[in-house]
Amino acid sequence: MGDALLEPTVIYVRAVLALLESDLEVHGLAHITGGGLTNLLRIGSGVGYRIDAPLPVPGIFELISQLGGVTAAEMWQVFNMGCGFAVMVPADQAEAAAELLAAHHPGAAVIGQVTGESGRVEAPGLGIEGDADGLRTAAGQSGETDNA
Repeated sequence: MGDALLEPTVIYVRAVLALLESDLEVHGLAHITGGGLTNLLRIGSGVGYRIDAPLPVPGIFELISQLGGVTAAEMWQVFNMGCGFAVMVPADQAEAAAELLAAHHPGAAVIGQVTGESGRVEAPGLGIEGDADGLRTAAGQSGETDNA
C-alpha cells in the first residue's frame, strides 16, 4: 500500500504534445483529477459522454472503497480511478489516437464515446451516471461499494 501511495504523479505533457503535433483531429482534452469523470463536462456544452470500457482500477482505490464504505459513484466522482487524462477525437480516429498515446503511456485505450445527451456522463457497466451536480448510482442500480 505504501508503494501505491508514494507513486509519483503521471505527467501527460509529452503524450499530449505528440497527439497535438500529429495529423489527428483533437476536439478536447480533460485532466481527470479531483472531480473525476465529471471533468469531461468541462470540455464544452451540447454533448455528453458514455464510458463503455473504463481502464482497470488500481487496487488502492478498491481498498479505499471497501474500508471506507465509499460508493462507486462517489469513488468515480472524487478520484481518477486509473484514467488520469482523456482526449476527444473523431470516432474514426480513436484507435489511432489510443495507439499514439500508448507509445507514451502503455494501457491507453478507447474508453467510450461522445453522445448527444448534453451535460450527462454515464458509465452503464459501473452503474453510475451524472451531470454538473455530480455522479450518482444509476436508476435501477444498487450503489454497492464493490463497483469501484
